[in-house]
Amino acid sequence: MNATVADLRLWPAWKQRGRLTLLTAFEDSETCTRAKRFCVDLSRLLGSGCQIVQHVWVFSTFRLRELREIAAEEASVSDLVILSAREAAGLPEEARQWIDLWLPHAGHHPAALLALLAPVPGSHASPIRAYLHGITRRAGLQFFVSTDEGFGFQNP
Repeated sequence: MNATVADLRLWPAWKQRGRLTLLTAFEDSETCTRAKRFCVDLSRLLGSGCQIVQHVWVFSTFRLRELREIAAEEASVSDLVILSAREAAGLPEEARQWIDLWLPHAGHHPAALLALLAPVPGSHASPIRAYLHGITRRAGLQFFVSTDEGFGFQNP
């Protein structure tokens, strides 16, 4: 199913509340750029009346336990967690450790996880997508995946 940002079930609540807290975690400079473009589009959609508080992390910082714990705490109180990565490879171990820290606390308020995955031509199997779908289902999070530059979304 293709959808847009406006189709996220939580989007109206963010706009009405006038505040969105989000955390972006990315793999490298290319996936960072992809996440930034999404956040600009989201900000434009929410309008100037909605304050966006954003935390930004690169996966490699999760190698340090102290930073991984800080990022996990920030993710656990975020309305939206954006994970931007290359679809071809699995998530690095440090990213999985970070997810393991924050996910048990994610269900304390309505939240969503958005995976912005850089597609691999000719590949349909995605270990990242399957992993994230399973963990978000168990945690009760809304989960969306985008693999195109127009940020059309798919419910996995």
